[in-house]
Amino acid sequence: MELGITLSINKRVESQHNTFILKWNPAISSYTMERLDNDMSEWADNWWGNDFDWSVYEWQKAHKGDRFFMVRVGEGNTGVFAAGRFTSEPYKSEDWSGKGREVYYMQMEFEAVFHPERSEIITTAELERELPHLDWQNGHSGQLLNKEDATKLELMWRDFVGCNKSMLLPRAVKNENYDSRSDIDKAIEFASKAHAADYDLDGNPTILHPLAVGMMGQTDTERIVGFLHDVVEDTKYTFEDLEEEGFSEEVISTLRLLTHDKQTPYMEYVENICKSGNRTAINVKLNDLRHNLARGKEGGHTRCVEKHTVALAFIEAYLAK
Repeated sequence: MELGITLSINKRVESQHNTFILKWNPAISSYTMERLDNDMSEWADNWWGNDFDWSVYEWQKAHKGDRFFMVRVGEGNTGVFAAGRFTSEPYKSEDWSGKGREVYYMQMEFEAVFHPERSEIITTAELERELPHLDWQNGHSGQLLNKEDATKLELMWRDFVGCNKSMLLPRAVKNENYDSRSDIDKAIEFASKAHAADYDLDGNPTILHPLAVGMMGQTDTERIVGFLHDVVEDTKYTFEDLEEEGFSEEVISTLRLLTHDKQTPYMEYVENICKSGNRTAINVKLNDLRHNLARGKEGGHTRCVEKHTVALAFIEAYLAK
């Protein structure tokens, strides 16, 4: 019997999606510990698809793609033992209890499951210490977390998975393996590989610019996009390569906006970024221009400074409207 298992590659630390807590008490739930045992044995040998679902109390706020963390409550080793994403919109169905109640369910896909009786999990004591204002033992299943709490729990989960990878058996899904690296780690590694052996006008490694732009980001998505913003435009790699690496559609669609097709006049390209309303793209472009201005002035590259000064003023004026 495996201690833990990974089932999907989706790994996003920061996104526009909501995060929910799903509570499970195997002593009173129709989904028993024995059923979990059986399911984990099957999952180790055969991916079972998206036919697993769970009731969500705050279903009006839940959507396909939202994040969930599964929390065992009741007696025994309690705490967070699994995480994943919803793969459907909420739908009404009869309660598993068979009492005739109608509740709202959502289909779900796990990224990783640790057996709550045979492995380490993020314990209730740890959760209460880090997020003491939340009730980790009682209440409805399907509670929406605010963004601050969701981010803190996501970081706890990332650290926990990283420290307990030995309890997980890598699981192939659609020829992909679960990746415990964060998307920030992957973005830095991918950008470094893509820009390897390239140098800028001043003879400095090209990678220093995307690293600087990424570090200027205020969110994880801005950092990821910043690290990757020149990959498709300036190297042999494509958007398809980024998709295969597992970056989210949000990241890739933003990179498409930021990648300058040389057939499009530069200021038209800048205006298109503004008109898109994509604040991540706009913020990363601002960071890109500011860093280009700084290094252009230092290197005495007059034409580049003029070009980037005009573009920066255009975006700032557009945002001021």
